[in-house]
Parts: sequence; C-alpha cells; structure tokens
Amino acid sequence: MRPGTLRPAGRPELQAYHQTERSSEAQPIENEANAAAIAAQLRAQIPCSTDPAWLERMARKVESK
Repeated sequence: MRPGTLRPAGRPELQAYHQTERSSEAQPIENEANAAAIAAQLRAQIPCSTDPAWLERMARKVESK
C-alpha cells in the first residue's frame, strides 16, 4: 500500500476513529448543573479560539436546554 492512501475499513485504527466519532454525537444534558459546567468550559476556551462566536453560541444553546 502506498503511503498516504486510505486503509481498509477493517483496520483497528479506523474502527477506533469511527467509535470516537459516534460517541461525540450530541447527548442530552441531564441537569442544570451539568449544563452550567459545560457552558463554563466552552466559554473558558473563547480566549484561545479561532471562532469565539461559535463557542458562545454553543454555550448559550447548552444553557437554553
């Protein structure tokens, strides 16, 4: 196989990637304390972010649910 080409789907590296990708899907927030903590974590990332407006929108969305 040439360097830089995709590997077959049966490879463990790709299986781990797909499992991680699935687990990063949106999960319901169970209570307000968790929502506040998540919003605080998002806002803490704003100073070093390349897209601070997106982080603020996500924080507000989490708080509204």
